[in-house]
Amino acid sequence: MSASDATNDGPNDATKDGNEPFRRTWRAVDAVFEVLCILCLVATLLIVLWQVFSREVLSSSPSWSEESARILLVWIGFLGATIGFRESAHIAVTFLVDKFPVGLQAVIGRLVQVLLLGFGLFLVVQGTQFVIDARMATLPGTGLPRSVSYLMMPVAGVMVLLYTILQAFGVSTQRYSESDETD
Repeated sequence: MSASDATNDGPNDATKDGNEPFRRTWRAVDAVFEVLCILCLVATLLIVLWQVFSREVLSSSPSWSEESARILLVWIGFLGATIGFRESAHIAVTFLVDKFPVGLQAVIGRLVQVLLLGFGLFLVVQGTQFVIDARMATLPGTGLPRSVSYLMMPVAGVMVLLYTILQAFGVSTQRYSESDETD
């Protein structure tokens, strides 16, 4: 059975050679990441519903609602993009690369991984700098530090780095395959 034939939950070579604790830990991190994304989405929905209800029915919109929803939308963007990267759901234009010899395709694949490592590192470094620079300013509606708006940027960068490293070593990071959706 090849690695692509094995499901994420089934036995494969990675689980046989003692990597099971690593897999469980990694899946737990993935699960926390997904739950955080879902919670942000639900919180955004509830906040926007409250804002509309209070504006239309109570004739008074809370000052914190729009700002909170905006922060959560930024977080959802970074979390969702990272989960999409994990699942290889990002846009990939391969029509030209597919015409190259297999060896050159492998080189291009490695080059893409290096560029993704650079992007992840950029998110970590630049996001951390944004968080540091904005930590003293406060948001007017919520009173939260402005750095909260940027906090998800370095977190997403770390996750992109980890996913890229795992994928470079041949570890499948996908939790959901297309066959799961068609069943």
